Amino acid sequence: MSRRPAPAAVRPAERRPPSGTGADGAGLARSYARIGGSDETELAVGLLSLVPLHEDRDPALLREWASRAVAFGRELAERAPHRAAAETEVVERAAGGVSPGQVLLAEYLHRSAGDRVVVYTDALDYAHRVARAAGWADDFPPPTVRAAALAHEEAHRLLHGGHGRALRDRLGHEPLRWGPLRLRGHVAGADEIAAHAYARVRCGLRRSPLALTAAIAATLDHQGTDPSGPDPATPLGDHP
Repeated sequence: MSRRPAPAAVRPAERRPPSGTGADGAGLARSYARIGGSDETELAVGLLSLVPLHEDRDPALLREWASRAVAFGRELAERAPHRAAAETEVVERAAGGVSPGQVLLAEYLHRSAGDRVVVYTDALDYAHRVARAAGWADDFPPPTVRAAALAHEEAHRLLHGGHGRALRDRLGHEPLRWGPLRLRGHVAGADEIAAHAYARVRCGLRRSPLALTAAIAATLDHQGTDPSGPDPATPLGDHP
């Protein structure tokens, strides 16, 4: 669900994300405030803009793709049967989600023996600490972070199972045209946006999981992977 923070040798309980005090924390607090004040489409545009393939693309095109991917994810959540999640085996692992430069809350594994979602509790703990530091503890308590991670991977399963073509059609990206022939192309990052939007609707969240993903990325930008990075401090107040 999210990528990039602490060396694997450091246990998450010993390595908390900085929450806004100190020289580096002040910059992180500004990042939290900016993220908290952004709507879902703005956050989706930010995600696309970080993909190297999109560096030279027109910002208006990125916004259009982001908007369509968000809408697709919402609609998919409204149409998908509630039994969908029960069709996938869920395995929990205490470690493996937090590694140098990466936080991975969960991952979907397509297998001939049956689909599986692996949930990493160390990463879920890190994500909740980020939410608390950003002032979003009420939006992302631990059970909600886990539920959103599972819903996100459920969306990836659905996209893998056929809805991915529908997403490509919705985005309308045509990297190849040859006379009357047109090839619909994959838009890197769009599936992540759709999965986040799906999870938000599925879990009934007030705040988009895209905000939590962006906040996690912000902690990595500010503290890197050095275990001697910024210390935890008093959590910020709740943000709107």
